[in-house]
Amino acid sequence: MMFSELIPWRTKRMDELSKIFISDKKLILIRAPAGVGKTSVAMAYLIWNALMGRRGAIFLRTRREVEHALNIARSVSERINADLLIIPTPSKRELCVMRPGREIPIRFLCPAIDCDRLRRRKYSDVEKVLRRNIPKDIHEYMYILTRGGKCPYLMLKALLPKADVIVGVHEYFSDPYLYSLLGDLDIAIIDEAHNFILMHREFDKKLLERGRILVEEFYEKGGRNIGRLIVALWREGKREDAIAVSQYYQYSIADGVDREVGDKILKIPTPIDVVEKRIDKLRKLVIMSSTLYPSRFFEILFSKGIDHEMHIIPGLMKTPKRKITFLDTKLSTTHAERNAETYRRYANTIRRIKQMVRHKVIVFTPSYDVARGIARFLGAPVTDDPKGEEIVVTVYRGRIAEGVEIPEDYRIAVMAGLPYPKITRKTIEILKVYSERYGIDVETLKEAYLQSSMVSALIQAMGRVGRKREGYVFVIDRRAIGIFGD
Repeated sequence: MMFSELIPWRTKRMDELSKIFISDKKLILIRAPAGVGKTSVAMAYLIWNALMGRRGAIFLRTRREVEHALNIARSVSERINADLLIIPTPSKRELCVMRPGREIPIRFLCPAIDCDRLRRRKYSDVEKVLRRNIPKDIHEYMYILTRGGKCPYLMLKALLPKADVIVGVHEYFSDPYLYSLLGDLDIAIIDEAHNFILMHREFDKKLLERGRILVEEFYEKGGRNIGRLIVALWREGKREDAIAVSQYYQYSIADGVDREVGDKILKIPTPIDVVEKRIDKLRKLVIMSSTLYPSRFFEILFSKGIDHEMHIIPGLMKTPKRKITFLDTKLSTTHAERNAETYRRYANTIRRIKQMVRHKVIVFTPSYDVARGIARFLGAPVTDDPKGEEIVVTVYRGRIAEGVEIPEDYRIAVMAGLPYPKITRKTIEILKVYSERYGIDVETLKEAYLQSSMVSALIQAMGRVGRKREGYVFVIDRRAIGIFGD
């Protein structure tokens, strides 16, 4: 039986994807369009391997995607009779019941505030419950994990090495400490891998220097455990010093090359560095993306110097339920053309599209300034929370584009300009690190990044229509036909 048969629904590409997963290659790269069933196939593959005693994990971009993958796992698990523990990676910010929804200012905050829940660490009863069912969202997990006054974060953290399948966010793959919490894995799958491009951590230069001085003084006095220093400073009311030492500690254990940008120190690991550190102890690593473009850029970033297979499933933008039209136009949202006359002409074009197709419209723009300019001529709101208006205007890479639920009657997506990213000094410093690591000049990398980021954001926005019902996408920018054809 092919493992994809565990999935209680089908897409045309599932069998093709399944054959890729069972390749003998240790490193597999897949670019496949959204909606072909990548996550479903990945979850079925992990569960199929778990039945044979092989532990695996999938790493996704957002907590919402984690919950979606867990729901797939629940549907698959209902078809088999097996004792499997399938759990998400914990987020202290989301699971802390003492500071709900608030940022965690320091490492070791729990002992610093002497949290009473630290004393309740028995997890065997929780494990039994989670082996029998997979909660549908974080709220159900909280209900199960907090019973008996337990700490939900500590419960999930303790269960990670015992889990058969782990569903986590990207940080649990890229961060060396978080990855170490998972225990030994046989299989790792990264979905939406384009999120790893330009990944880095930022640290405040003054805080780092203060933290370094405090740590050196602590060692000179015979201290050994930095965690105890952070806890002591916090309890003494020296909160800024505790934060400084915590920042220094996290900087010291972070992977990557240092670069100074203004008052910040960046730690920059390249994608290939992370892959190389993880792959040796894995039986298989599968890296997937629906938007990484061009494919050669994707391949170099994640597999340079490593034996691998690259698979491309056609359909970067189009789907059976999504019709895409690239308008032959003189309009564009280049920075030189961002003015009232351009916005007026965009608004007139959008009105004509609305009259022709007669469905509700979401307009995506490269920035909030452009969004406000076009919205003023349309008499439409700029919003990330549509309430049924006939036309709404928003931005690429915003909440709507990222996947927040919107009413199904928005069936037209207008791409008002192309979403090229802003190139900052920080971007250039990161690309310089990539240039040194990959042996490619910075200008070539910059052009590849610009195209890749633009296409990724464009596809992401297009994906908001044509999911369940037929949708229509109109791209309005004279540069588009030259890049994508008509």
